[in-house]
Amino acid sequence: MDHITNAKIEHYIYNLLPESPSILSELEQVAKERHVPIVGPLVGRFLYILARVSRAKRVLEIGTAIGYSAIWFGLAVKQHRGTVISVEIDENTAREAQRNIARAKLQRTIKVLNGDGLQVVPRLKGKFDIVFIDESKENYPKYLEMCADMLNKNGLLIADNALWNGEVALDNKSEDALAIAKFNELLMKKMPSVIIPARDGVAIGIN
Repeated sequence: MDHITNAKIEHYIYNLLPESPSILSELEQVAKERHVPIVGPLVGRFLYILARVSRAKRVLEIGTAIGYSAIWFGLAVKQHRGTVISVEIDENTAREAQRNIARAKLQRTIKVLNGDGLQVVPRLKGKFDIVFIDESKENYPKYLEMCADMLNKNGLLIADNALWNGEVALDNKSEDALAIAKFNELLMKKMPSVIIPARDGVAIGIN
């Protein structure tokens, strides 16, 4: 997925960022070489800051991939003994994520559940301070309805790819863009929300 922000501004911001901590720099290179979709260092740091400032103790992530964003969350919540539950549908990818999380020494902080999020998430117990959605785009509206009631008061619901390469603003949308556009509209109606046009767009709502 291409970035939609101004290339010069994005280049400036990325040059300001220090090297990502832990194993994250290596995963950024792996993702680049293998074309694995990750949020990248800019959004990763943004998620880290949101988790830190909200003092999140329980984070739910839907869509683990190789564990990149889970590690950012884990680094944040570990500072006050929080936990991250991350759900990944692909068994091999879930195993790779677990290995990366162990290398980051966060295996006691982050638990990866292998399974279909639409089936796994409803079985989870308790409330969460942050729910992060970064899975199949067609399921975004379903996850919004499913997860809104799982948030603590002042909990954050966050979704990556909220602008889908700008397609959400087009008249002729792809199926994924239609689903994300629907998600954005529902989110704005359901709770105070904003979309940050960083990278491919990050939607944030507060319960």
